[in-house]
Amino acid sequence: MANLSDVIKIDKLPEKAIIPMRQHDGIACAPLVKKGAEVIVGQKLGECEGSDLAYVHSPFCGTVDSIEMMPNPSGKRILSVVLTPSECAQTVDFVPEKDASPSRLIEIIKEAGIVEYYEKPTYLALKPGKRIDTLLMNATFPLITHAYLGSIDKVLKGLSTMLEASGIPRGVIVVRADDKESIKAFKAASFDGKPLTVAPIIGKRHADYYLEDVEDQIIVVAAGKVTYTPTMMNLLSADVMGRKIPLGRQPPDVHVVVCGVKSAKAVYDAVYEGKPYLENAVTVTGAVNRPGTVFVRFGTPIKDVVNACGGYKGEPGKLIINGSMGGIAVYTDEAPVVKNTTGIVIQSKEEVIRDEATACIHCARCVDVCPVNLLPTRIASYADLGKYEECEQLYAMNCIECGACAVVCPSKRHLVQLIKYSKLQINNMVAAEALEEATE
Repeated sequence: MANLSDVIKIDKLPEKAIIPMRQHDGIACAPLVKKGAEVIVGQKLGECEGSDLAYVHSPFCGTVDSIEMMPNPSGKRILSVVLTPSECAQTVDFVPEKDASPSRLIEIIKEAGIVEYYEKPTYLALKPGKRIDTLLMNATFPLITHAYLGSIDKVLKGLSTMLEASGIPRGVIVVRADDKESIKAFKAASFDGKPLTVAPIIGKRHADYYLEDVEDQIIVVAAGKVTYTPTMMNLLSADVMGRKIPLGRQPPDVHVVVCGVKSAKAVYDAVYEGKPYLENAVTVTGAVNRPGTVFVRFGTPIKDVVNACGGYKGEPGKLIINGSMGGIAVYTDEAPVVKNTTGIVIQSKEEVIRDEATACIHCARCVDVCPVNLLPTRIASYADLGKYEECEQLYAMNCIECGACAVVCPSKRHLVQLIKYSKLQINNMVAAEALEEATE
């Protein structure tokens, strides 16, 4: 079984730590510190107002060098607290609350600043304002899951705490069917004094089929050979629960919410150890000398993570955050690891494809491979023309950004990038319409 000691740990402090004031999909935090201030581990650096927030805490002791717009793995520049870390064991008081009520548990999760891998604050993910009967824990990122197998009891306790906090009656842990290491670890684990049920998803035997036969609060299912990325949660619900989600809807509309392995462990840390969300496991693959999984404190620059993996193998050509097919290429390795960072892929200069896009030949290969039955080339063409309403009418928002269309396109069109841009503009249109209605 993997354990935490098998995962690479960064012993050397970074020269600079860049702590973005926005590490989720909601409201940015306002800095609570000023240039020259001394901070300690766990100290709150950013506080937000409103109902969609994720507080930011310092993973380091150190001195605030500046508060300025800095590079970010989102590809944008974001207001950040820049620290010079120092060797210091001082922390804020970590106060466990093992006997907290459900409402207090939600507050603890909120105060800890825990964020899901798909950028939603965990306290909001658990309370979507709709009736929920199942919490799915997405453990289909094998290398990430392996990093937490050494603390599997804490992950299970964290998941159970999430169920208690939210009032959701049952949890389903989803692993890949070909992830033998995780399956073996969960089979050897127990919860509430009983071995976990580990079952395959076959045909119409979805998770509900097994939940009917057992009284367990938590079960494990093995579902195909798919890694369900943040844009694939609707597909995850359909494959695991057999609940197909109508276009334009989300998992809570079919009574399901999704969390990650990392957030389950973070909930345990927050409730039973009193710690805020300060670090994550991140996979580093591609053109590095020692690919692997690294435990990284938020704010650590990507270059320091790469150095912990033995440095670049040859001259780097591209850095991609969160997946080579649907991720974002960043322009500098000074950008920091943040709460939703799951992986870093490095491509050498030789590996970077530089084919020029040509006109669509209407071969429909992109249509054939689209897992959600969209018309990728049509949406991309409208996006290229700035016709975002037409993109919305063709259900661009349902694109899971898997990249399959771009891979098979013989014309090398930038289908995923164009569709992602159309989704951004559609969101901007919706926000503008809501603002206009509010001011009328």
